[in-house]
Amino acid sequence: MTEKISLCELGEQYAAEADNLEAMITACRERRRFAMQGGDSAEAQRQERLMELHTQQRSDLLRLSVWLRHYYQEAEKQEKGGARYADHQSCIA
Repeated sequence: MTEKISLCELGEQYAAEADNLEAMITACRERRRFAMQGGDSAEAQRQERLMELHTQQRSDLLRLSVWLRHYYQEAEKQEKGGARYADHQSCIA
């Protein structure tokens, strides 16, 4: 049996993953610095590319996180508004 995850929870998980990526970016920055100090330009370039990749991934996850949480809030408002409308219609009849 699979557990269903709400859009809001998924958005929160994406935000947490973005934090993990921030830590990975920091680690790459440190490894790049050590590589440059040791004269290993190939490793420094590799770390630079990894930083760019993780930065893009982090940006994408944050964008998705915001969108999912916003969508969830709007869907929740519409559900509540629809329920109020149905209650109002029953009073009219």
